[in-house]
Amino acid sequence: MTVMKRCVCLLLMTFCVSMIFVCDLSAKQIKETPRFPTPFLLTSAGQSPDALMVKIISKRKKLDMKYNLLAQTSDLADIKSLLLVMGVSMKGLGTAGIKLEKEVARVHGLIKEAKKKKIKVIGMFAGGAGGRGGRDKLTDSVISQVAPRVDHLVVIKSGDKDGFIKGLAEKNNIPITYMKNILELKKIVPALFSGKK
Repeated sequence: MTVMKRCVCLLLMTFCVSMIFVCDLSAKQIKETPRFPTPFLLTSAGQSPDALMVKIISKRKKLDMKYNLLAQTSDLADIKSLLLVMGVSMKGLGTAGIKLEKEVARVHGLIKEAKKKKIKVIGMFAGGAGGRGGRDKLTDSVISQVAPRVDHLVVIKSGDKDGFIKGLAEKNNIPITYMKNILELKKIVPALFSGKK
């Protein structure tokens, strides 16, 4: 075998080993993801389009879910978990015909009723690096009001580079699961509500 062939073989072996390692890490992360009972109610906290992505994934994976962007406390009947997808969209609020203050009040009402019924509440931020901050920092405002009241947080890592959400989680003793990127939603969402380890 020539030196060149040996180098190629070594590179291929290294690549294969690294791919196996990556898969193992992903499998480990999924295994350690907490499970929550179903059916779950999926709604937005801020009317960003991110909740729609979660809905599509949930439908494709045939998860036991109820979806309502403007869910009210009455929608919690027969529900065992509440998933709040945090993120403010002024366009989304306008389309829904609701002011941000009323949206926040709606979400607070849902959380209060969920706690009363002993329904687990999961807060998710899937906006990534561009989904927070900005001139008005509206999403940060909503996250700071909602995140401290949930039972678990799921966050895209690029959306928390400054550790803002991590700080809220640590201050309020809330477990947090990080996703590397938006593609991991396809794995994390089913894992959260699969009922299987």
